[in-house]
Amino acid sequence: MTRLPDPAGSRAVLIGASRYEHPGLPGIPAVRANLTALRAALTDPVNGTVPPGHCAVVDEPRAPGDIDVPVAEAAGAATDVLLVYYAGHGVVDGRGRLHLSVCRTDPARPGVTALPYDVLRETMADSPAAIRVLVLDCCFSGRATGPMADAQALIGGQIDIAGTYVLASSSATKPSRAVPGATHTAFTEALLAALHRPEPLTLDASFDTVHHHLLARSLPLPQRRVMNTAGGLTLVKGPPSAAAPGDPPHPAGAPPAPGTRRGFLIAGSAAGLALGTAALAWLVGDGSGHGASGAGGPSPSGSPAVQVTGAPGLARHEGPVQSVVFRPGGKVLASGGSDRRVRLWTAADPAKPAPLGSLAATDDVDTVAFRPDGGLLAAAGNDDVVRLWKTTDPARPRALSRLTGHTDAVFSVAFGPDGTVLASGSADRTLRLWNVSDPARPAPMGRPGTGHTDAVLSVAFSPDPSLMATGGADDSILLWNVATPPATVGARVPGHRNRVHSVLFSPGGKILVSAGGDRTVRLWDVTDLAHPTRIGAPLAGHTDAVYCLALTADGRILASAGADKAVRLWDLTDPAKPAPLGRPLVGHTGAVHSVAFSADGTLLASACADREIRFWPVAR
Repeated sequence: MTRLPDPAGSRAVLIGASRYEHPGLPGIPAVRANLTALRAALTDPVNGTVPPGHCAVVDEPRAPGDIDVPVAEAAGAATDVLLVYYAGHGVVDGRGRLHLSVCRTDPARPGVTALPYDVLRETMADSPAAIRVLVLDCCFSGRATGPMADAQALIGGQIDIAGTYVLASSSATKPSRAVPGATHTAFTEALLAALHRPEPLTLDASFDTVHHHLLARSLPLPQRRVMNTAGGLTLVKGPPSAAAPGDPPHPAGAPPAPGTRRGFLIAGSAAGLALGTAALAWLVGDGSGHGASGAGGPSPSGSPAVQVTGAPGLARHEGPVQSVVFRPGGKVLASGGSDRRVRLWTAADPAKPAPLGSLAATDDVDTVAFRPDGGLLAAAGNDDVVRLWKTTDPARPRALSRLTGHTDAVFSVAFGPDGTVLASGSADRTLRLWNVSDPARPAPMGRPGTGHTDAVLSVAFSPDPSLMATGGADDSILLWNVATPPATVGARVPGHRNRVHSVLFSPGGKILVSAGGDRTVRLWDVTDLAHPTRIGAPLAGHTDAVYCLALTADGRILASAGADKAVRLWDLTDPAKPAPLGRPLVGHTGAVHSVAFSADGTLLASACADREIRFWPVAR
């Protein structure tokens, strides 16, 4: 049953350590903003549930007691809800036990310089609060959510007490993530997005929202442990009534946090330290794009010559943009984003794209696709529903129907070559096919297709309407026979060592291109469906997960982009010898979620977490 905290009997303690004296512990500047934004949401005068006097902020604790004492005070006073949030470095001792670091923590001596998780657990367990909520945004935080097992399982202390909810930013063996330049850490950013929803979400619904957000971005996935009915608690009544301005809660004139370096930051007693010793690891994303400012000139092979001419045109959403697609035959673009909108643009003048209209959804829009004739637009996202709009006149789109059946977020949709079949892939691990011959009355085509063991992140049709491919969060690619119901063909396509975020077929249908969290783009010969073979070496150059791909209509130029914020172009004239085309296209300040070429290949659009769509003119 859903319920809100009783303000009089509820207490919150928000703890953040962003600066460290030990040289092996890099600073995490975003932690300070985490505290400010969370306090603003919880204590908002309209939609908050915790009075400001009941919300303690522990900023930059220097000793373990700086954490334990305020938590003990809040635990003793809380009779309804006790919420404790910690962001900082998680340190693991020689016996695999989690400790929460403070400014003076020495990772080689966590037992005396950091707060043992077991102490925090016992302090919360002694509270008379009806519900206890613990949120840990730190590496190895999953050790707080599961029972003792082996070195690769969720281990450490657990709170086996009725009415407790533990939400952790990563598993027992994984680091958490902070992206340089980002306002918040990745996990807390997703949590804040859940707290800012127009409709209040329970803890369970918030966890699902955070999980979808991080899964789609190839970020470490959260963990939870729920005892009895705590999952029905709603922390806020709605989004904050106003933005939360102001500096993070930090003493004026304090020295800045230590700088971060590009790539992975691993700190501990030695590089590559095993989990059995004192260690911590936060992933800090790259995002540099190698400092290039554009692309131009021929590839090393000299063909084809491609040049991006002039500065890109810009369009914006009110939230991260997740997907873009050009309408066949022209320069009309559809985009979907986390502002719950599908927007239509005309890029007849690429330097000045203009809005045509906006369509409303009920949750984040993760994917958009046009039917081959351009007369129908499909969009889907976190509300588990696929929506169809008539776009014969893109300036006056009209809602037609809703396709329901998925039980989790829909990450990808695609139309078949003749436009009568629509495919959708979901976090519920299934592929669904829909007969959309009459888009006002779409019908499912048999049972869902199963085979992936984790979310289906990408779906793509071959020019042969009987064949399609999917990429999954289980690191695999599957080929499918388009039937009723769909059935897999052959074995999984091996190769990627991380989530497969994007798949697409070449115009001739004999080559499959894939991109994944292992930072590579790969080409496959699928002439023999039962035995696909790799073509050449993986396309390397991206410094972080590759989220999206696009091909020109002739199949000669490939665009790829992802978490490193750069868009790269590749010459596929000879698929056995793919080559980079010029320098990466840079300018985005966040992860690039989607790329698309116009039908004539003279315009490339890129969609980004920075809320921008960039229109890059391409001369060939």
